[in-house]
Amino acid sequence: MGIFDRSTKGQITPSIRITVEPGPLAFFTETIGETNPLYRDRDAARAAGHPDVLAPPTYAVVVGTFAEQKAKRAGAPDLLDRINGDLRVLLHGTEEYAYHGLMYATDTLEVENEVMDFTDAKGGKLEIAHIATRISHPKRGLLVEASRRLIHRLG
Repeated sequence: MGIFDRSTKGQITPSIRITVEPGPLAFFTETIGETNPLYRDRDAARAAGHPDVLAPPTYAVVVGTFAEQKAKRAGAPDLLDRINGDLRVLLHGTEEYAYHGLMYATDTLEVENEVMDFTDAKGGKLEIAHIATRISHPKRGLLVEASRRLIHRLG
C-alpha cells in the first residue's frame, strides 16, 4: 500500500490570489540572466504594446510557490499535506507547461491545484501523484496550465 492519500483524487484546492510584485519579478529576471528589455523595462514593454513588464514563462513556478506559501500561512493545508506527500521518500517527477497568455508585473492572478490521479510503477516500488496547476487572470482567463508528477519511492 502506498503513502499518498488516494481519496484526494479529484480535489481542487481553493483558488489563491497572488499579485506579481515588480521587485521579486525583477530579481527573478536578473537571476535567470534575462536581458530582453520587455522583461526588464516598463517603458520598453509599454512601447511594444504591453501593460507592464512581462514575466518570463518560467515565473509560473514562482507564482505557484507563492500561492502554496500563502495558503499555508492562512492555515490551509498545502498540496503535499493534502495528498500526504512524505518528503523522506518524495522525488520530483516531470513537469509540463502549456502557455495560453502572458503574465505581467502587477497582475493579480488566481492559482489552483487539482489532484488528477494516482498511479503505480515499477511493480509497486513507485507511486505517482498527477497534479494540475492552473494560473488564471480574472479578465484574460487561463494563462498557464502545469502538469506535475510527484513520486514516492517505496522500495
